[in-house]
Amino acid sequence: MHKTALIRALVATTCALPVLAAGCKEEPIPLFDEQGTWVLSLFALEDGDVIGDFGSGLRQEKYMIFYDKDAKIVATAACNDSMGDQGVKSSQCDIGKEQGGYYCRCFNYEYDETLMTWTEFVPKSQPAPPEPSEEDIAAGVVPPKNGVRIELEEYSPDTYNDTYRYRPLPFGVFDSNGLTSQYVFQGRSEAFFDVTGCREVCGIAGEPEM
Repeated sequence: MHKTALIRALVATTCALPVLAAGCKEEPIPLFDEQGTWVLSLFALEDGDVIGDFGSGLRQEKYMIFYDKDAKIVATAACNDSMGDQGVKSSQCDIGKEQGGYYCRCFNYEYDETLMTWTEFVPKSQPAPPEPSEEDIAAGVVPPKNGVRIELEEYSPDTYNDTYRYRPLPFGVFDSNGLTSQYVFQGRSEAFFDVTGCREVCGIAGEPEM
């Protein structure tokens, strides 16, 4: 059983005991432990799209996010190519880290059970991210700097482990339209994110040297 599910089960069992029930109040528990690396595996960019994969092995496991739970920072990393394209359906992902192989964006975040709020900050070394147009905002898109609410749910637990759906991501992150786009992420080891260089860009400390 996933550790978050185990905690929920233990709290529910404890609060069900007659002797303790009167004084027991279940604290809000996040849907999952977010710390570490999560790799994008499936997505649907527009409302009505069928959720699917990248359509090319070039882009698989090249779009990911990293949470630092202590700092409350989440970094996103999108695979770049020699033409400056980071699109989840178009990037060739053909350049290395030293040549700017990943485009990084940085967010402070808050987490409340099945909801997150991501609020963008832009480090001095980074280019300004794409802004939603007036038409986008009129349609309901929230500029990422204003704090974007994201709905979370476990994705196909009978098929996948540690896999969660996000709806939506902030505008422009992995081609999100900021309204209906949905993304499925699966957990990986923390070190998997190191190739992106985005921890350093967003000011997330790495592991201490031994």
